[in-house]
Amino acid sequence: MKKNILYMVVMVFLLVTGCDKALERYPLDVPSAETFYTNETEIQGGVNACYSFLISSNNGYLNHEYSWDALADVTFIRGGGFAQNMLMSVLDFKDGYFRTMWLNMYQGIGRCNLILQKIEENKDKIAADKVKQFQGEVYFLRAYYYLRLTNLYGDVVYLDKPVTSVTDAKSVTRTAKAEVLKKIYADFDKSAELLATSTVKTLGRVTWGAAMSYKARAALQNNDWAVAAAAAKTVIDSKKFALMPSYANLFTEAVLKSAANTEQILTQGHLVTANNATLFPQHTSPRSVSGGYTVVVPTQNMLDSYLCTDGLDISKSPLYDKTKPYDKRDPRMRYSFVLPGDMWNGYVYDTRKDKPNTLNAAGASVKNLDSYNSTEFTSFTGYLVRKYYDFQYISKLTQCETPFMLLRYAEVLLTYAEAKIEMNQIDADCLDAINQVRGRADVKMPAVTAASQTEMRRIVRTERKVELWNENLRYTDLLRWKRAEVVLTRPILGRPVLGEYNVYPAVSFDTDGDPVYNTASYVAHPSTDYRILILTNFNKNRDYLWPIPETELSLNPDLKQNPGW
Repeated sequence: MKKNILYMVVMVFLLVTGCDKALERYPLDVPSAETFYTNETEIQGGVNACYSFLISSNNGYLNHEYSWDALADVTFIRGGGFAQNMLMSVLDFKDGYFRTMWLNMYQGIGRCNLILQKIEENKDKIAADKVKQFQGEVYFLRAYYYLRLTNLYGDVVYLDKPVTSVTDAKSVTRTAKAEVLKKIYADFDKSAELLATSTVKTLGRVTWGAAMSYKARAALQNNDWAVAAAAAKTVIDSKKFALMPSYANLFTEAVLKSAANTEQILTQGHLVTANNATLFPQHTSPRSVSGGYTVVVPTQNMLDSYLCTDGLDISKSPLYDKTKPYDKRDPRMRYSFVLPGDMWNGYVYDTRKDKPNTLNAAGASVKNLDSYNSTEFTSFTGYLVRKYYDFQYISKLTQCETPFMLLRYAEVLLTYAEAKIEMNQIDADCLDAINQVRGRADVKMPAVTAASQTEMRRIVRTERKVELWNENLRYTDLLRWKRAEVVLTRPILGRPVLGEYNVYPAVSFDTDGDPVYNTASYVAHPSTDYRILILTNFNKNRDYLWPIPETELSLNPDLKQNPGW
């Protein structure tokens, strides 16, 4: 940590501090921070650089924008890797990804601290409105990075100014998470204050709404219900945002890039020319798409979690028919998943091994490239991701420019509702927040009426799981609810290679609305039972926090390791 924090200050993008003579001389082809960031153009570039780690850190197929939910029970990544090893609790503190995430967040923080200092030193050379804009964005970003750190590592090193010498770096220790949270709130508040009158609406730029909404998220993720409710209510009452009428269209590129999109609050844009295009289509395409990996897929656990249109789960609803399992279900299931029998990429989609042929759009029988008969590397769950998928990229699978929403208004409504429920303030405003989300024009699930706190808790947690599926919040939700030790000790399932739903084992649901499977008598694969993909194993005495990376402890033993690691 001693060296790494210093390196954050002297990396090429942050340039070089002037405090150490050896560092001051190398590299010689870039300016030092002493002579750079002295005018509006240079500082604008520095502010832009502070955004660089907003969606970091990815790890192969594990991507913070579209597959982070694979750390939980609702999305699955084929091929092992960090996500599956986390689910099986087999990693140790030496794993490189723990260090990569730690360093990426501190690189972002280091940039923020340096630019805030440079803005202050040169604010007389910059227009007043620009000073406010720059500071507002950077205060937000610093809080954002610290929030991710505290969510994962608990107590962390807190720095609010550049580290300029090895001596300074040697003195760092971890600050209690509760104290860091106060500073996170303060940065979000400062950001909101500075951006309150900003007219900048560029896709991907931080706004007042982002600052207040992330404050609400930060408070919710730390069970600080009063702060979460107040921040969310401020966003709601501002009337700056509103749900879009169509859930099905919300995740299309046209809507995501539209100035008329009233729901998105912070969105990450992507451009090939900016060298930040994503591999989303490659990771989620069916095998019928040339080069499609079908590696990031929805789970059976998630599919079974969608309620029937009467608002009951599939174990209770008279509408549920095991021979027609996708009918009369929450419409968001079909808007999010590609299901067996759907026409997809010009073919009727189905992975069953006994369906070597399928129909194309013209009704002709053709080879089924998504069948287990054709490849064992088809969807391991039998389903595909529909949400965000755009067929314009099937000929350029690694050049996806689809923006991804990092936070949207539906989450704010559900944050408000959950916070009110946890404070046992189940009033009309609380119910309205949930019912707005459930009542979207193309969703129209039954309205919720007042119930016990326990029942309302189940309702709002299920609603978050469904509405925000694969939007990278499920893992953090399970951690903060202390549900990981329950949900992540159950198997992750997929549709079987063979078999019909009417012979599948019955599913029950626990008090939080999560499915429970009795797998003790399941027939081995291939079978007519749900396919067991992975047996999870969450260590409640260790896995609620990530470990401090080995290299950081070696450099600074005073950081001390998290329990159990």
